[in-house]
Amino acid sequence: MVCGKIRFSPEFPGITDEYGAVRVDAGTRESDLEWDPNERDAWVADAERWIAQINGILQCKIDIDADGQVAGVHVVAGMEREPRHVVRDVEGLLKARLGVDVYYKKIGVVQVVDNGPPPVAAPQVSRPVVADPVPEPAADPAPVETIAAPDPVAPDPVEPEPEAPPVMEIPAEEPATDLPLPVPAVLVAEDPAARLRCVGVGVMSSDTLVRAEVQLQSGEMEARGAEEGPNHAGSDVELVARASLAALAELLTDPVMLHLHDVRMETLGGHTVVLVAVDLVEGRRTETLFGACAADHNRQQAIVHAILDALNRRLALIGMKTAAE
Repeated sequence: MVCGKIRFSPEFPGITDEYGAVRVDAGTRESDLEWDPNERDAWVADAERWIAQINGILQCKIDIDADGQVAGVHVVAGMEREPRHVVRDVEGLLKARLGVDVYYKKIGVVQVVDNGPPPVAAPQVSRPVVADPVPEPAADPAPVETIAAPDPVAPDPVEPEPEAPPVMEIPAEEPATDLPLPVPAVLVAEDPAARLRCVGVGVMSSDTLVRAEVQLQSGEMEARGAEEGPNHAGSDVELVARASLAALAELLTDPVMLHLHDVRMETLGGHTVVLVAVDLVEGRRTETLFGACAADHNRQQAIVHAILDALNRRLALIGMKTAAE
């Protein structure tokens, strides 16, 4: 849609309304139309004023190309509304009031923090121009009386400016030499705690009893633990675990107690795995530790290794006996 007024020759058979729209009768020739750019773009000022009245919009500027089409709409808005809502309102106003379809990507919105009105330039007050007075014709010059020039007066003596006081230089403080020299750091390499390992394990059974013995080693120290109980299915598993804890208790120096909470054989991923839960009791504090070991080769040794897997890292913080003790 093209907005504006159309100027036509006297013989042009069309009629313009109050908004500048032209109703063209049949038989009108294109050569009878002549556009006036100034009148064609006269709607832009009204459109900018209407857009500035939308909620949240502070200023607006519309750019028109050489064909009279909208090239861009530049809007300055506040921060209280989202930009997509402002674009939608501008697009709807141009469509409703002017019948102009503007692609929404041609509408740019800039949001500013300061929502105050733009500064208004002070009106310039025109001052009347005063013409220069017309000089009157000069009269005859009056006789000039000659006066003798007075004797020259000597200038007052100039007092010298006072000299600035001398600048005192303060010597820089010397660094104190009585500070103690830094002590070099001494790194002491400590031997890592010896890990417990299983030296031997054995199970002896009779018709009524089962006896399990486990031998552990920590560095140069060795300890042996033994447990026995009634002979029934699975009794050897629990007895070997309890014998492992008994041998381990012989190697500890701190007053802690080790209690077998649970031990079982489970199938995991097609393999038999020994799972153990051991309670470590220190005073009123009890901590449950867990260990596991695959029982593919020897079930009794897997039980001992599961016990050590649960306790090895925790016992590194507990005192262990040495050969000197």
